[in-house]
Amino acid sequence: MPSFISDSDRSGPRRPDRFTILLLGSLLIILASLEIVTRARLDSTSKVHRLEMAQRNTLLAVRDTGAANDPHLALLGNSLMLEGTDLRLFRAKLTPKYVPVPYFVLGTNYYDWYFGLKRLFAEGMRPRYVLLGLSPNQLATSEVRGDISARYLVQQSDLLELVQRTHMDATRASEFMLAHYSQYYSTRETIRSYVIARVLPNVGEMFHNQNVSLRDPAISESVLSPLAVERLGAMDKLCKENGAHFVLVVPPTYQSGAEVIAAAGRKAGIDVLLPVKSNEFDASDYQEDGFHLNSKGSEIFTSRLAESLNEVLPQ
Repeated sequence: MPSFISDSDRSGPRRPDRFTILLLGSLLIILASLEIVTRARLDSTSKVHRLEMAQRNTLLAVRDTGAANDPHLALLGNSLMLEGTDLRLFRAKLTPKYVPVPYFVLGTNYYDWYFGLKRLFAEGMRPRYVLLGLSPNQLATSEVRGDISARYLVQQSDLLELVQRTHMDATRASEFMLAHYSQYYSTRETIRSYVIARVLPNVGEMFHNQNVSLRDPAISESVLSPLAVERLGAMDKLCKENGAHFVLVVPPTYQSGAEVIAAAGRKAGIDVLLPVKSNEFDASDYQEDGFHLNSKGSEIFTSRLAESLNEVLPQ
C-alpha cells in the first residue's frame, strides 16, 4: 500500500526559522530595556511613586520592640487620607509621645492593606499602633489596586491567595502575578497616564473628569455589617499577632455606612473612629470631585482625628 506521508512529516516538528528567532530576540531586548529604564527613571519622573517609596522605607525602619522609645503610629490609607490629613496639624494635635509615620498608596482598598500589612510585618515593620483609613465601600469591596499592589504591597507567598479571594480570571491573575516581578509591567498604567498628561493634557483632564463623576452604589446594612465584623476582626488579629494595636478610621465621604462599621467595631471590641459624622460636611468641605476633602474639610477632620485618637491611645 503506498504511503502518503511526506518527507517533511517524517522529519518531526519544524525548527523556528531565522526570522522568528530574530523577532523573539528583539522583543526580549525591548522588554529588558523597558525594565531597566523604568527602574532607573520612575522615581525621578513620578512624584507620587517617589513619595510612596520614601514613606514605605521610613515605615519599614520602625521597630517598637521595647518600652524605651516613643511608640510609633503607622498611619495608612489611600487618597482619602492623603488629601484629608494635614500631617503637620496632626502631629501638633496628637499627644507628643506618639510618632505618626504615614504611608499612603492611592487607589487601595481592604485587601490591598490586609495583604500589604502582612508583607510589611514580614519585612520587619513593628509599630505599636496601626491606624488605617478606609471608606465604607473601600472596606467592603473585593477589588484591589491591581499591578501596583502586586509589586509593592503583596508578598510572593500571598499572590495566589489574593487571586482566589478576589476571584480573578486566568488572564487577570497572570497579569497580576507578572506585575509582582516586573517594575515596568506593574507601573505601565502610571507611565501611560504620565505620558498622556504630558503629550495630550486635555485628554488626560477629560478622563479625570469622567472618573471623578462616577459614584459607588450604596451598600445595604445587611451586607456591610457582617463584612465589617469579619474584616475588622481579620485586621485586628493580624496586628495583634505582630504586637500592634489596630484602629480603623472612616473618613467623611458621600458614602453611607460609617455608623454600621462603628457598630461592628463595638460588637467586635475593635476601635473604629468617626471623626466627622455622616452628612455633617457639605460641598464647601470637599474638592470639585465631591469625594476628597479640601483644605477647610481637612483641617476639621485632622483636628478631630487627633482628638479621637488621644481618647483611645493610652496617655
